[in-house]
Amino acid sequence: MTAELVMVLAAVGACVGLACIALVSLLRRGGALWHERFRTELGIGLRQSFVYLDVGRLFRLNVAAVCGLGLFAFWVTDEPLSILVGAGLAGAVPGAALAWMRARRIARLRAQLPDAVMLVAGALRAGSSLPQSIAQAARELPSPAGREFDLVVREQRLGVGLDASMSGLERRAPLEEVTLFAAAVRIAQESGGNLAETLERLAETLRRKAAVEGKIDALTAQGRLQGWVMAALPVVVGAALIVIEPQAMRPLWLTWQGWAVCALIVVLLGLGLHVIRRIVDIDV
Repeated sequence: MTAELVMVLAAVGACVGLACIALVSLLRRGGALWHERFRTELGIGLRQSFVYLDVGRLFRLNVAAVCGLGLFAFWVTDEPLSILVGAGLAGAVPGAALAWMRARRIARLRAQLPDAVMLVAGALRAGSSLPQSIAQAARELPSPAGREFDLVVREQRLGVGLDASMSGLERRAPLEEVTLFAAAVRIAQESGGNLAETLERLAETLRRKAAVEGKIDALTAQGRLQGWVMAALPVVVGAALIVIEPQAMRPLWLTWQGWAVCALIVVLLGLGLHVIRRIVDIDV
């Protein structure tokens, strides 16, 4: 019996050791993939937004946040599944922050484009060449339009063609207004024509478009607010019930049935918010 017990314990130990080695290898491989994806996607997004931060340090901070929030969620709820929820929320913060920063930058750039196009047209009217006109607009405009035009000028000084510079501008700023500006410049370079007059008309069109979009945003503001209120109401009510009746709400957090209900609520709220936003999202 003693020999058999020793053999069983040795086999169990070997299995546990192999499982630990496989788990460590899987974690290392997953961590390497996570780091590579984090460095590539976040690094490119930050450079396109002209935000120069150490991506490696941001990754280490994100790992610390994932571990810390996961352990904090487990300490609060005493439920192992809450570790995944807390870690997932912390892991999604960098991507959400980058998306928010890019959305704000694109919105500022859209608001500056009519003035930017008019500045280029005015410089062309004064007798400057197109590169000189873009350089003048880059000096006079604030960020982000000034930086985008300055990058176009720097690329041309390094020998990059105008078409390639315009393509890079369209990649960094995926806006219909930027596409129209780049198309007007390309057409004028290939077939000639009065580029100053074309850009002046484009600037006036962009101003009218911005005015119409502003009116539409004002008219649909109530619908957008209703969507956010609808999405926030269950969360607020649930938090209030947790404070008022914590014992009655414990199954919602400590059982798999409760987690399933929470997941269903999140999915339904997301669908409702998406439908409301599609209704009030009017393209001009």
